[in-house]
Amino acid sequence: MRVRVSGCGGLLRVGDRLVWDDHLSHRQLALADGVERVLGWFRTWRELGSIRAADPDVRTGEWLERAAEALLDRDILVAEGSDRDRTEQEIAREWAGWGPHAPAFYFGTRSHRSALYITDAEDAARLAAKLTTDPPPVPFRRFPGSSTVALPDVDRGLLSGRDFVDVLRQRRSHRMFGRAELDLGTLATLLKLAAGPLSHKDGALAAESGSVFKTSPSGGARHPTEFYVYALRVRDLAPGLYHYAADTHLLEDLDRRATPEFLVAACGDQEWVADASALVFYTSVRARSAWKYDMGRALRILFLDVGHLSQTVYLLAAALGLRVTFTAALRDESVEELLGCDPVREIIIGTSVLGTEP
Repeated sequence: MRVRVSGCGGLLRVGDRLVWDDHLSHRQLALADGVERVLGWFRTWRELGSIRAADPDVRTGEWLERAAEALLDRDILVAEGSDRDRTEQEIAREWAGWGPHAPAFYFGTRSHRSALYITDAEDAARLAAKLTTDPPPVPFRRFPGSSTVALPDVDRGLLSGRDFVDVLRQRRSHRMFGRAELDLGTLATLLKLAAGPLSHKDGALAAESGSVFKTSPSGGARHPTEFYVYALRVRDLAPGLYHYAADTHLLEDLDRRATPEFLVAACGDQEWVADASALVFYTSVRARSAWKYDMGRALRILFLDVGHLSQTVYLLAAALGLRVTFTAALRDESVEELLGCDPVREIIIGTSVLGTEP
């Protein structure tokens, strides 16, 4: 029987232990010292008993063979032609163009039929207990010491008479923009309606647990997404990078400037970006969602949240007579450099590129 190392797992260091992470079956198994020799031996298809040749000492060779048999029982080694082998071969074939990390993330966060879910009452009790020992992160980011730009309130007149069905049908991605400046009041209306918090019944913008309501849904009402605006041609707003302080409806000037060439490069060399009036970069503050959902699957929610928000921006842009395209074709490191965000804590997701009609 020929075996080799599974293609749907990998070695991790957890503390001082080597751990095998099997993302198909959602198992993590601590490995005994010396087992890495077995994994190295079976990088390619080999007969199971061949491992004895890995060491001239008979007793060591016998131990290595027993270790190989144990790894085979646990799907760390896979037998040629087995059900597990056929599944791994199919995954490798179908997901080949996306590299090894994409299937590892998807299958590693895919829920099995045996997944356990708690009731709403149990979840409420869990969070209430957590509040006593582990307060949630603040739901709104601020940049103390930065100068601020006051924004006009929502101008309902800009949206009056717009039929919702017409707005849905007019929603398009446009990559050609006019040279006219984007009006600051129009931008302010878009930002507040897309990212501004809605009051709870008691008038608070955020619950004690950090839950926030907005015009777009968010997993667990955590709203981890932050809006950063890079103004290129916005009337009454100096060019540069701003953070939208959603709780106070202010722009915080981050005092960072970039050339159109830098922005084009940061947005995947898409030349049309230079003709835009403004870019809205979306980041996710991981800790906000992790406070409630401390599991790898929650990473999916961060991307879904930005999908909801960017669609709201699309619809608002259509209603306000603007042009917009969302793109995730970013050089993350370049955007992180511009925004000054730490990718360990704040994740770059994408950007909406806004402009006026030609």
